[in-house]
Amino acid sequence: MFSKQELQVIGQTLLQRRDWLTKNINKPELANSKAQNERTLQSIESSLSKISAQLRDSSGEEVHREQVNHYISQPTVSPIRQAALARRQELVPGQIRVLLVDDDQVICELVAAYLQAAGIHLIDFANDGMRGISMMYEANPIYDLVLCDWNMPSKSGIEVHSAMRAAERYMATVFMLVTAVSEAKQIRSAIEDGVDDYVVKPIEQDKLLKKIARFFPHIKPGDAN
Repeated sequence: MFSKQELQVIGQTLLQRRDWLTKNINKPELANSKAQNERTLQSIESSLSKISAQLRDSSGEEVHREQVNHYISQPTVSPIRQAALARRQELVPGQIRVLLVDDDQVICELVAAYLQAAGIHLIDFANDGMRGISMMYEANPIYDLVLCDWNMPSKSGIEVHSAMRAAERYMATVFMLVTAVSEAKQIRSAIEDGVDDYVVKPIEQDKLLKKIARFFPHIKPGDAN
């Protein structure tokens, strides 16, 4: 029997997965798995109903199906996420695995040079969003940091971010947009969607490393040369 807190965590995860599937199920690249995804959505809805019922029983109150969001949206951090976040805090530069996703080879080489100056050498490259998604799903171990261009052919940076967050094992991976977009409303929307931070082109080494150091405390921007 799960505790109320555990049910909330499970329910929140299911809601996120349901929302992603609902948003993307009709996309052409998922056509081959549409039937399976529809069955998955049905299973998720069934599970959410059961969670709602268990939460109702544990609280002694009548809980309607539409109220399940209230019960599972209370702030909570799962043990798995806590462990992933703690691991990230301990990574030294030489252990950080990075994926650069950008269709501009010059930008990739420039960012890689900045990272290498700070001691980050485990760097992979993807020249479009679809390739970036494939590399993330195939990676073992996973990437700790994804630096992704916003506007690309095939898949945008926002779409790459959504695909990454749909995978539970990337719950603690840092995702930063590298972009020429400077419109405050667009950037705010991306942050609200869960993007961790952004770097505006033209990229400055010091600013990039300071932003990365917010998430990886063993990086010392001032030591880069």
